[in-house]
Amino acid sequence: MAESLQLTTIYMKILVITSCTGRKKHRPPNQLKYEDFASPEEFHRRTAELKDFKTAAAEMYTGQQHRYLMAGLEKVRKVYGASVVDLHIISAGYGLIAEDEAIVPYNVTFSGLNSGDLFALSNGLQIHKRVETLIAGYDLVFFLLGKEYVQALQLPFEVPNTVPQIFLLGAGYRRLIPDLPNIHFVPAGSGLARKLGVMSVALKGFVFKQLCEVVCREGLSIFEKVKQNPQLILNTVLVNG
Repeated sequence: MAESLQLTTIYMKILVITSCTGRKKHRPPNQLKYEDFASPEEFHRRTAELKDFKTAAAEMYTGQQHRYLMAGLEKVRKVYGASVVDLHIISAGYGLIAEDEAIVPYNVTFSGLNSGDLFALSNGLQIHKRVETLIAGYDLVFFLLGKEYVQALQLPFEVPNTVPQIFLLGAGYRRLIPDLPNIHFVPAGSGLARKLGVMSVALKGFVFKQLCEVVCREGLSIFEKVKQNPQLILNTVLVNG
């Protein structure tokens, strides 16, 4: 009963935006490449070839960050319901995708691209516009992205100041995050990874999983506290890591 009351009195629309990972559930030799996304005809033809490998995005990615993230979401959704936190994924092939969107295996990434190619790919996928439109409807947004994926966002977004955006990112990339009232940088780099005993490539997902575990124990009010002071994320995970 108390749990139902909390859901009624402390309700926030929460979104996590993470990146695709190189490791995938299926890795056939003929997975999609950059050129396969170039035209609708070629994309549909190649997708048909890979139809036996079509999988929901949440299940397709198997990188360490993604596995930790999904573990955290599973726990918090089990306690508070499937709609408590939404998940979208930025893919250098598909663009912005919902976790339940079915995709086929591909080998395309923003990582390692020069700035010109990165922005060209991002613009073609309408990453900025699609993310901007999506986050406008949320009360709290977590971004678990690496450097190139943050660059692909082409910040800032024109959304109300009532939409706090929290970026977990290595301290060396602080310059990528605009200094605006509704955008918050939380340093999550190698130093934090060492303290938590986790690999850097998995850190952001691990941090979010830890946060979800605290929410499961102490209530949804933890998300409200993080919304008011995003730096509490670090204290929370270090105490409970």
